[in-house]
Amino acid sequence: MSTVLTFSQLCELARGAGFGGEDVEIAAAVALAESSGNPDAVGDVDLQDAKWGPSIGLFQIRSLRRPQDFGFPDNLRVESALSSPTYNAKTAKAIHAEAGGFGPWSTFTGGAYKAHLPDHHDPDPVTGSAVRRCLDLLMAEEGYREGSDNHTKYAQEMIDAGKAPAWWQNSEWCYIFQSWGTWKAGLESYCLLSAFCPDGVNYYKHPDRKWWSEYPMVGAEVFYGTAGERWGAGGSHIERVYKFNSDNIWTVGGNTNATGSSQGNGVYLRGPIPRRDVRVYGYGCPPFPEGRISADPRWGGRATGTYLDLPAPTGGATPGTPDPRPWVYAGQLEHAIAADVPAPTGHRSYSWPQVLLVEQALVGEGLLTPAFADGSWGTLTLEAYAKWQQRCGLTGPGATGHPDLTTLGKLADLHGFRAGA
Repeated sequence: MSTVLTFSQLCELARGAGFGGEDVEIAAAVALAESSGNPDAVGDVDLQDAKWGPSIGLFQIRSLRRPQDFGFPDNLRVESALSSPTYNAKTAKAIHAEAGGFGPWSTFTGGAYKAHLPDHHDPDPVTGSAVRRCLDLLMAEEGYREGSDNHTKYAQEMIDAGKAPAWWQNSEWCYIFQSWGTWKAGLESYCLLSAFCPDGVNYYKHPDRKWWSEYPMVGAEVFYGTAGERWGAGGSHIERVYKFNSDNIWTVGGNTNATGSSQGNGVYLRGPIPRRDVRVYGYGCPPFPEGRISADPRWGGRATGTYLDLPAPTGGATPGTPDPRPWVYAGQLEHAIAADVPAPTGHRSYSWPQVLLVEQALVGEGLLTPAFADGSWGTLTLEAYAKWQQRCGLTGPGATGHPDLTTLGKLADLHGFRAGA
């Protein structure tokens, strides 16, 4: 008789079999729910027939009478081998990869495994849907514009947190933006943190995962390009799907623009985009804990789906309702100053909507004549903002009319917008 394995021992076994991230603890809990950690466990004896044998071992893998007649991973369902803990765990990992998750185990789909997690902890990083939390976070960033030389707050936050190398700053940032959402929502066990689109394609296509699809899914990362991209297949651009129907997708993306450029200037919500657009290479579709809302026949074959179909995030770790106030970024205002001050009167840079918000606030403070609130940061706006800085207590070099985050934040709080770097 074999020794019954503990939760810690099962975690080590799962890691050795190829499970990673939160799937390690989930796998150990599933094994305890299936077999109580007994490698010699035999079940489903009453379900045996000419094709199927009993369920064997830690993960209660259903054996086949003639596994050699089947393809991978079913050819691993060898009754005499499945009582080996290592073989059983590796077979479980192969089945998990083929299915795209723990769906083949009823103790997972029915939730019985949760009782075997430490402190009965639900592994979801937030209560409700982590995917919806991710989409809420990303969609709330609509309107953000990059600083000079691809400078973004997303790269900086991840660098400061030790989640990204320093070279991510000032790099093309479409994947960096998605990685920021992945990190903030706690989805690192399912989505890759990367700055390079071909790495994401390879990650989802990896034979141990098989999370790649030609069909959209809510929360899927959609890769654009062709098989012949210079740096790798589908390596042109990435966005994330928040809605789909039988013909189109709707996405949120960074380093793009309203037409879907892979070299754009900010965060945009886009759609409808034809699902069969020549630029749509495919979709990375992880087996999220809340399930897949997918058009793929393997995973439900839904005709429509939206992020609103997912449970709303709840609890202190979630962003709650997205702040409806528009963003104004100091870096974008500096771009406007550099473009507008030396240009003819009335020139407006692409930052003009943000400039206009600040100018309207300065009008409200009695520092700028309404006629000059036109979206162009010329010398009069520069002088008006300098007066605002002086009102906030700054003098000399601190009151030049070039916005700083402190005084911009004070103006934002008074006049209904949000201030960022």
